[in-house]
Parts: sequence; C-alpha cells; structure tokens
Amino acid sequence: MTSGWHLGDQLARQRRWDSGVREDPVAAWKAEHTGETVNEFLSQPTAPRSEVTQLTIRDIDSLDCAQLVQRFPGVTWLHLHGRLGLLFAAGELNRLASLQGIRIVDLFGMTREDRLRPQCVPELESVDLHSIPAAYASAMRSTWRPEIPAGTHVSILRARKPEWVRGNRNNPLRDWDGREQISTTIYNRAVTQYKTTRKAILLEVAEKPADGRSTRMEEIGRAYGEAFNRLDRRSGFIETVEREELFAALDHIVKETEALHGPGLEDARDSLIFGVESVRDW
Repeated sequence: MTSGWHLGDQLARQRRWDSGVREDPVAAWKAEHTGETVNEFLSQPTAPRSEVTQLTIRDIDSLDCAQLVQRFPGVTWLHLHGRLGLLFAAGELNRLASLQGIRIVDLFGMTREDRLRPQCVPELESVDLHSIPAAYASAMRSTWRPEIPAGTHVSILRARKPEWVRGNRNNPLRDWDGREQISTTIYNRAVTQYKTTRKAILLEVAEKPADGRSTRMEEIGRAYGEAFNRLDRRSGFIETVEREELFAALDHIVKETEALHGPGLEDARDSLIFGVESVRDW
C-alpha cells in the first residue's frame, strides 16, 4: 500500500513543477526557478536552502540579490537570465564565498561598485556575462582579467548603455545586436523591417474593418518574409534560432495588438504565418 508520506511527496513535487520550479528530487543540490516563482519563494519566511549549490533562475524581471544570498548561501554555480530585468543589490553576491561560476544574461541595474571581488569569492573560476550594463562590464573586466593567467575563464560580451536598454525594451530582435554572424547593418535593417511590420499590423487592426483582414494580413506576412529573404541572401545569417526568433517576433506583435484591442486575433496570426510561409527561403 502506498504511504501517505509518499503521496504527499508526489503532490508536493507536482505542485512545484506546475508552478515553474524545476528541481531534481534526487539531486537536492540543484534547483531551477523562474523569476516569478523565486521571488514568491524569497518572500516567505522559510529556512535557508543551504544544500543548493547549483542555482538557475530564468525569466527574471527583478531580483533582490541580498534576499537570494540569504536564502541560498551555499551556491557554487549561479545562472541568472533576465528579460531586460533588474538586479538589485548585486554587490551582495560577494557574500557567496564558495562561488565557483557565475553567468548573468540580459540583466541590468548593476553598478561599478557591485563588481565581484577576488578576495570575496576566491574560488571563482568562470565569469560569463552577456548583455549587462556597460559600467558593470568594464569594472568586471578590469577586476577579473588579471585572474585569467591563473586559469579563470572570463567572457564579458555585449555591454549595454542605458539608452540601449530604454530603446530595446519592446524589441524582440534585440538579442541579434552583437551576435557573431549578424553585422550591425543587417541588425539595423532587420529592426527597421520589424517596426514596419508592427506598424502595419497595428494600423490594420485599429483602423480597418475585420472583413478582408485575412487577405491584408497575408500581404503583410509576405512582405515580412520577402524582406528577410533579401537580407538573408547577403550573408546567410538566418539559421534555426533566427528563424524561430522571426516567428516569435510576429507573435509578440499579435500579443501586443491583442493587449490594445482585445483578444480574438488567432485568424489574423494564422494569416500572417501563411503569408510568410508562402514566400520565405529561410
């Protein structure tokens, strides 16, 4: 007969999974959370999770590093991935004395004074930072480059200025800026085409009757597909990831349009995709 404890454990694990928490019950030292679920967890008065040594937090909009360190004091490998999110009190990460590796992607709010210091995190052997504030990136480079000869891996890419962050909050193609196979010219033209497509879709829904919308959406989709055909012929930069991101950008526009004008644009989205698929070479 199945014990009540076993059933309760199954239910607890299922609830954690349903809420976005990804933890291996066999490996209690490893945990993965979304930014939303970890913030809810940090707000509760529970004991520190000292057993967790590998921690991943994704989809971060905002995160208090002081609370994070207090709740997960034994972390040795930390991966923080945002959505142009904000890290508060990032200097508190210096209290993770056993830290061996850190990866921060697409997060902001950190200052020069928040840099990790070798005397505070002496075990740190991997520093991997992408799309972070320019001042923080500069401070981390100057602090950790002298550690490279001793074996520390240091990768700091895509330092962003405040104006870049302000200008790209509503740009789903922002990760293309600085990507290895995408030149600045291609990136700028891609963003221009995205904005043109967004404007056409918003205008169509706001000012035109629903009758005949499918035909117009197909036309907008074809124009989008053909524009990126032309861009791709120049350098062949559109691979699997970029193709998925181009379709995700269309989804982003449709969701934004629904937020402004109400739901019910499934047919419009299908027509857009049909138009793209009818012409795309990528």
